[in-house]
Amino acid sequence: MKTINQIIILVLLGALGASGWYYRDHIPFLAKEEATSVKKHKGSRPVPVIGTASIVRDLPRIVTAVGTLDANESVNLTSKITAKIRKLTFGDGDIVTKGTPLVFLDATEAKAEVAESVAALGNSRKLYERAVKLYKSGNAPKARVDLLLSEMQVEQAKVSADKARLSEYVIKAPFTGVVGFREVSAGALVRPGDMITTLDDISKLKLDFYLPEIHLAHVKTGQQFSTQSVAYKGRQFKGKVLSIGSRVDPVSRVVRVRGNLSNEDRALKPGMFLSVILETGIEKNALLVPEHSITVSPAGQFVFSVKDGTVKRVEIEVGQRVQGWVQVLSGLGVGDVVVTEGLQKIRDGRKVTLNLEKRISEMLPLIGEANQ
Repeated sequence: MKTINQIIILVLLGALGASGWYYRDHIPFLAKEEATSVKKHKGSRPVPVIGTASIVRDLPRIVTAVGTLDANESVNLTSKITAKIRKLTFGDGDIVTKGTPLVFLDATEAKAEVAESVAALGNSRKLYERAVKLYKSGNAPKARVDLLLSEMQVEQAKVSADKARLSEYVIKAPFTGVVGFREVSAGALVRPGDMITTLDDISKLKLDFYLPEIHLAHVKTGQQFSTQSVAYKGRQFKGKVLSIGSRVDPVSRVVRVRGNLSNEDRALKPGMFLSVILETGIEKNALLVPEHSITVSPAGQFVFSVKDGTVKRVEIEVGQRVQGWVQVLSGLGVGDVVVTEGLQKIRDGRKVTLNLEKRISEMLPLIGEANQ
């Protein structure tokens, strides 16, 4: 009995080993064959996609740049002399007009010098006038008159010089603008060159930016441009090209352009960073495709075009981008259909079922009347 059980166990083990050997040799082959069959069947089935035909429009030629604002006029207010500050008439951020006295320095000694020189001039004038009378009556020589005239002129020059020095004890605004922070206080001693505050005319601002030389022929003084700042999202500031640099940088091949912007509400400040949008003309018959139809790869940019139910990968060169549309400079022709939806399901040479969408109406508010 025990021998019979051992024989049965050996037979079962042999059967299991034989079946394992069979499946090892045949199941992977069958699985591979089945996968190949499924893949082949799947590849032959057209994939549904949505596409759009390329269109032609007259497109504004847009040039973009970045620039930094500067005040229309800007100065550091300093003292020319050594003196104590007697009075300050402004506060931080005040708007002042041209000629407004901002700082009074202690001018006690300067005033005394002016008074002394004025008195000396008066005395010289009396002596000169008396000598003239004597000369006319024949009681004084001409040389005496000439000497006294010369002395009077010297005293007159000294009065002018002393009054000029006295004027330096009052610091006035050289133009209308906004003062900065007060860097000193009343009673402080200031020396020549010590900064008291800043003064900026920001009712208008200068904006310097740089453009590649390729755009030089299309940029003119007086052209309008718009700018945007990260500080005021959604708001555009209008400006005008004021001047164009006389030289192109030989290394970077860019030219400096200066514009100005009105800033009556003083929202913008000198030193702010702005993006610039400059329209330099019209690009006639620009070929356009939807932006989301373009795929970017390390080798460049491409689209999938559709012809006779088959997609083809087409390398393209792009130009400017305008509100969801991209200008195609090379690679496509007018009316070529590109895939806009279903890109993740297709590859070069794949059969597709195409549904066309119409996007022409979306271009009309942007560019104008359609060229149909």
